[in-house]
Amino acid sequence: MIELPRHLAQALSAEQQERKRRNMTWQAVQEEVLTRIHDGHWPEGELIPTEAELATEFGCARATVNRALQTLAQSGVLERRRKVGTRVAQHPRVQMVRFLLRREIEAAGKAYGYALLDYQECSPPADVAQAMLLRTDDSLLRIKARFSADEAPYCCEERWINSYATPGLTREALLQMSPCEWLLGHVPINRASMAIGATLAGSGFVAEALGLAPGDPVLVTERIDWLNNMPVSLTRRYFPQHHRFAATI
Repeated sequence: MIELPRHLAQALSAEQQERKRRNMTWQAVQEEVLTRIHDGHWPEGELIPTEAELATEFGCARATVNRALQTLAQSGVLERRRKVGTRVAQHPRVQMVRFLLRREIEAAGKAYGYALLDYQECSPPADVAQAMLLRTDDSLLRIKARFSADEAPYCCEERWINSYATPGLTREALLQMSPCEWLLGHVPINRASMAIGATLAGSGFVAEALGLAPGDPVLVTERIDWLNNMPVSLTRRYFPQHHRFAATI
């Protein structure tokens, strides 16, 4: 085995560290923080290491850590106070943050876009009422929205919202932010279920929102959010057939 001169070994080590610093994105830092909170490594209410300490540990710039922590603070996962530090919020909504389409699109390096397409109060169809444990004569908010990545259609969603669980939710609010982002900031959702399947775009909302031909196959995810035993919303998101879901296990 050939041993490099000390000064060359140090230079290579410094180069490797610098490469690591350049490759560690704020999204990767955010994911590591979310994982530590979800796994209980950083419990609710606990102060986490400083930006400088995390930057040293992750081998990245302090500004990278700052952006990750600021984003999580805006989402309600962390609480930041000047001269006190950053601590894990009580009941941090880690899984909701991971489900945000804004986060998913921006993590891919693309510009996030959102548009509210429809907002109305009406009775749910039988399958929605049954899934949410409600009656078909109950009145829910039905929201339709489109999401884009670099201005290209990314997915669309139809969401049924229980207005009793979401006081203060208005059309004006949803013109500014997606229902998922609004719920993250206003409703402490603590339980959810999710299913993934496939269907056809049809000739209505989904085909028009995604720019597809009627009958084109689409991926669909269905998620039901709860606050204890109260149903909050049922969401169906439709993605073009080329979409892929990625997860780290």
